Amino acid sequence: TGLSAGTTYTIKVYVKDAAGNQSDTTTKSATTNKPTGSETILGNVTVKTGAPNFSQTATTNEGVYKASDGMYGGTSYYWRGAVTNNYVKFAGKCWRIIRINGDGTIRLIYDGTTCHANGTSTAESIAKASIVYNTSRDQSYYVGWTYSSAQRPSTANPQTGGTASNAKTQLESWYSSNLASYVSKIADGKYCNDRTSITSNGGSYTWTATGNTFFYGAYNRINTGAPTLSCPSGDIYSLKVGLITADEAMYAGGVYDTSNNAYYLYNGQRYWTMSPYYWDRGGYALVFRVDSNGNLNAYGVNYNCDLRPVINLRSDVTFSSGAGTQSNPYVVA
Repeated sequence: TGLSAGTTYTIKVYVKDAAGNQSDTTTKSATTNKPTGSETILGNVTVKTGAPNFSQTATTNEGVYKASDGMYGGTSYYWRGAVTNNYVKFAGKCWRIIRINGDGTIRLIYDGTTCHANGTSTAESIAKASIVYNTSRDQSYYVGWTYSSAQRPSTANPQTGGTASNAKTQLESWYSSNLASYVSKIADGKYCNDRTSITSNGGSYTWTATGNTFFYGAYNRINTGAPTLSCPSGDIYSLKVGLITADEAMYAGGVYDTSNNAYYLYNGQRYWTMSPYYWDRGGYALVFRVDSNGNLNAYGVNYNCDLRPVINLRSDVTFSSGAGTQSNPYVVA
């Protein structure tokens, strides 16, 4: 009690002999453990019980909730609404905490070279503007972070199979130019592309590259207010950098086709998620985006939209200072 983390303390033991002479017999030194970043953050918040109504936008500071983490295991803690205590300074840039993953890694979304208040419309929190997710839209597999015309997504290897999407190529180019020298503090994060949980929206169908209009799993979850942190195993990528999912945007307070310029994900821009939306057999592959008014919507993959990077800090990172606010963000040591 009362000890400062990361400080070395020295303890000496003194004894007296029969004549009353005092001498030290032993000296011991010990260093207290400095809390990890996630321990520091969770020590500064009150985690709410239950779950919010995901069918309603979160326009006020709803705080921090917890949910089962299907990808990492354990419990994930996520920030919702117009929160003001999820700012992190790392690599000379500002980030907002999306959630603490079940393994203690910290999931961040880019906020720019400076920290911005909620409700700020700014292109500075965009890494690359006007990027097509894929150059073509007329095959269903173009919703893939990587894709292959020869394989249904459930049989593809998301790590090595197929061609990288244009969004993946552009985002990883930005990472190489801006974050590669900080790799020791960035975890190999788990990112969900969820192409395998598909539905015909009534009626039977067989997956093909061009036929049979169908919706992807995220469409049903977002439209029923039932987001998840789980992902089919065949669609989990291990990456240094990726994008937010539509489910994570709903956990944060976004709703399909409903404006929200108050929550922390709003920046007045249109940026891609990693979540497929719909395949129209007329020749349109669509992916979810966070729209310029803060709502969740979708774009054809060959339309221009922005890239807002997401990274995961390692579970053993520590902070040198900060309280998580815009004016006093957590600073990665």
